[in-house]
Amino acid sequence: MPLTVGSPAPPGLGRPLWSAGSSPQVSGPGPCRVVESGRLRLAVVGPCYATGDQLQQALQAVRARDWQALTGWPGSYWVFADDGDTMAALTDLAATRPLYYATTGETPMWSTSACTLAETLEADVDYAALTARLVLPTVPELCGASTAFTGVRRLPGGHALLVGRDGSIRSVAYEQPRTLTFGEAASELREALLASVQARVRSGGRLTADFSGGLDSTSVALLALREGAELFGVTHYPEGVSDNDDITYARRAAAGQGRFTHHVVDDESGLFFDDLASAPPTDQPFPDAARWRMRYTYQRRCAEHGTDVHLTGSGGDTLLTAAPYYLADLVGTRLFLQHCVLRARLRHLPLRTVAARAVLTSRTSNADALRRMARDLTDAKPVPPPHKAAREALGWMRLSAARVWLTADARDHLADLLIQAARACAVPREQTSRHRHHAELNEFGTWEAELRTQAEGFGVPHHAPLLDSPVVRAALAVPLPAHASPAVQKPLLGAALDGLVPDWLLTRPTKGAYFGNAYTGLRRNAPAVRELLASSRLAAEGWIDTDAALEEVDRLTAGATGKWSALEAVITTEMWLAQLTRRTARV
Repeated sequence: MPLTVGSPAPPGLGRPLWSAGSSPQVSGPGPCRVVESGRLRLAVVGPCYATGDQLQQALQAVRARDWQALTGWPGSYWVFADDGDTMAALTDLAATRPLYYATTGETPMWSTSACTLAETLEADVDYAALTARLVLPTVPELCGASTAFTGVRRLPGGHALLVGRDGSIRSVAYEQPRTLTFGEAASELREALLASVQARVRSGGRLTADFSGGLDSTSVALLALREGAELFGVTHYPEGVSDNDDITYARRAAAGQGRFTHHVVDDESGLFFDDLASAPPTDQPFPDAARWRMRYTYQRRCAEHGTDVHLTGSGGDTLLTAAPYYLADLVGTRLFLQHCVLRARLRHLPLRTVAARAVLTSRTSNADALRRMARDLTDAKPVPPPHKAAREALGWMRLSAARVWLTADARDHLADLLIQAARACAVPREQTSRHRHHAELNEFGTWEAELRTQAEGFGVPHHAPLLDSPVVRAALAVPLPAHASPAVQKPLLGAALDGLVPDWLLTRPTKGAYFGNAYTGLRRNAPAVRELLASSRLAAEGWIDTDAALEEVDRLTAGATGKWSALEAVITTEMWLAQLTRRTARV
């Protein structure tokens, strides 16, 4: 049953539609709880683990319009609050519970589904926005609020959409920056993550979990086991295809765990690009969509076992690690040289190159970085080889390798948008790294929302405790360099979980990679990939050069290194456009 307030959901996708006006009874497809007192109303939609008393007490925050106070409970949920004069619709800090809005005439409308809203408004596909997201996915000045549909906007994480009784609509930030010491943030992260896992364990449902052997998913699962959970965990390890040591860590972590059933899936049928035409539809395109069959191969074991909550470590890499540009924040400190040495060794670069680039980045504003990308687009230079790409990664932002497949008109259009964004940019230079980290987290939120949609499409109730707002709030309270260490992958997480998770896992020096799966999958599915690109809708609209993308498929199927991320992004965008065409034809 669709979740509705005001206007009913239209036919077709049957996804939730929200519109301005009075708010009668609230009902929804998942957990939905409502409290009210007089003119005050509060609804939480999705798995929110607040107690009934906490929700009742939160009506005082609704009265005071203290929106942030409505996001402090464990879980992943939307919040809808009404004080009688204004209705507020809130997304979470990482925007994993997306909200979309549009204005037609004098009537503002909003929805938890961009497709539903676009269908209602008869909005066209925004090919320019799709192309921008291919090339500049983490640049909020171009992609932050845009969607795949013309006129449909996306609310950023940490924001509330305020709709007045007079039909006015505006977006406001409810989350303000704050700074904690490393120790304070680690303590807060520990408390928040434990509360998030405990709430799910105590929800009374059947628990399953990803148990990859990686730091994030394995830590979350081990925390659940500490809480006495009876857990069914899955590890995907197709023999002869996987080229990492995840399985070793997974088996070590599983050893001796009571109330834990560990299932290793060695099925080789779940590779990248398998069964593209059968992928569960998503609301928006996202680059991991072409890996759906790999996830289905092992997660369907959880669906068959029976699951009410499926725990994952999703989001940990984006939230709890530092992108290379963090070095710019260390310029002039005693840690600068030590971290430059680490980076140089990791990427096989000269120390002088790393240090010089970090210094240059520290003197570059966000607006300057936008202008440089505009120049790089119009210069149409070839994508640099890996050693130069690693050097470019030290800058605040960079273009995706997909830029070389754009048409000249597409490059000019995006360059113009970048120049306009640079003129309007108001990010202080000293806040650039925080701005960039938030932008990357917000973009991951769009991935997480669709990842959850895909998982639910094959019967797996996907949960990501690391992206609960209290957890995110704690992780963002330290400067970006606090998430970098010469010794461990995720220093803040390691400090937070000290004594709760084995040290050998917290200090794991390696990280799983999936290149074997990717190369084998592309070779096996090359005909389907070529067919999808040959009928490219982006190319038909004049945005990309299909022949150039097909040449990349040929290179990669031959085993050469290449533009994997860029190719995946193009393929999944074309997948989504094909799915949209099929869905529209059925309506």
